[in-house]
Amino acid sequence: MRHIYKFLIFAALVTSITACRKAENLNVDYSTFNADHPETNTALDQWLKTNFLDAYNIDVVYRYNRYYHGNTANVTPNKLGDIQPTMQEVLNGFIAPYRKVAGETFSKKYIPKEFVLFGSYSYADGNDPGVAGTAAAGRRITLYGLNDYAPLPGGAFYFWDRQRIMHHEFGHILNQIIPIPTDFESISKGFYKQPYKDMPEETAHQNGFVTSYASGVYTEDYAETISWALINGQAWYDNWANTSSPAGKNRLIQKEQNVINYYNTLGISFKELQREVQNYMRNTLNLNESKFSYWLNRKIYKSMTVNLESAAYTKYGSSDAFGQVYKGVKTSINGMAGYGFSFKFLKFNFTSATTMNVEVNFSQGENTFLANYAFNMAIDQNTGEVKFTTGTPGGTDHPWVGNADLLRPSLQPLLDYLGNQVFIADWLPVTVDADNYMKYGGFYVKGSPSNYFYAPLTY
Repeated sequence: MRHIYKFLIFAALVTSITACRKAENLNVDYSTFNADHPETNTALDQWLKTNFLDAYNIDVVYRYNRYYHGNTANVTPNKLGDIQPTMQEVLNGFIAPYRKVAGETFSKKYIPKEFVLFGSYSYADGNDPGVAGTAAAGRRITLYGLNDYAPLPGGAFYFWDRQRIMHHEFGHILNQIIPIPTDFESISKGFYKQPYKDMPEETAHQNGFVTSYASGVYTEDYAETISWALINGQAWYDNWANTSSPAGKNRLIQKEQNVINYYNTLGISFKELQREVQNYMRNTLNLNESKFSYWLNRKIYKSMTVNLESAAYTKYGSSDAFGQVYKGVKTSINGMAGYGFSFKFLKFNFTSATTMNVEVNFSQGENTFLANYAFNMAIDQNTGEVKFTTGTPGGTDHPWVGNADLLRPSLQPLLDYLGNQVFIADWLPVTVDADNYMKYGGFYVKGSPSNYFYAPLTY
């Protein structure tokens, strides 16, 4: 009773003081205090209203409210200057790709109606690595860690991580509305372990998971598969699968197909969505994993075979400039008097991160022959520029010496084409369909994108 009593006395004193001051005319601008006042209508509020509430009926909650994280977590508020640049990239890298591929109706229906933002990650205790995001009831995504914001280009990782979290949590949102296919859990049945933190990354990789976090439970596995395939792209996913164990690779391929089928039931091409997200990652964030030059430098591809008579070139077209060189080589080899040669195709073998050889496949009657020409390959990781220079032959047998010397006059226009220009390594052709994006690659002449060659890539 003593404590209640003291409180009552204090309340009475406050009432008395307040009553004495009621008649005073206070000239105080309260808008300069408490930036978190819920009725404040700042320029930031207006921008969020225009770009989220009016456009998508999404309420962005950035003022600190303990209700949104409960009483068991430690969370700090946002720095106000970080909100708009972060949410602009949520628009660009998350909402815009869905709107373009899935359409306005889908986007307005399924994208959550509430985004809640916090400055720090959510920590339960000193040993907690921190929660980066949550999804609730198919209607809310909570995004933590905004105080890590840094502007581009230095903040590229920050924005990559925001996209990773957004695409992961939206995967949960979709799964809360349309359940995960029942056969997905069985793909890695027996390999899910908690706590996931005890699963080394490489062990998870070999077991067929995209991350250790994915190995904890199938629901997180699904969201992680969606997110990492989107944000890092098909080349990354293929390489991750190819460097797993045979069983792990099989599981990763099954999971990818399960996700593709799931999106198909929603009326969305996952591959189209992946390409749009990758365009953002490459053009805005300059993400290495989104570039052909990065993977070429990592030597994940063995070769690419150029045969302008194949169906791919009928479908996607070819460069007139390169086509003239290619057809000239073919005509010259086929016309070598007294040999009866028949030119078949060119194969570009990527023998290391710095070497490449052009392999000419040709025949004489029933017999097939090869002629090889070595090149050094200097790749500029930042610009994608590639310079080919004459290299050291890889052997002394007929393909490298006798056949190569015999065909060299016919091949010289191609050798000059490669050696006398600077190229840009890129995902080509630009007309390739989404199913084959990052499965074809090639080179165009710097400053002349209409002068190029490309082919399907082999691992």
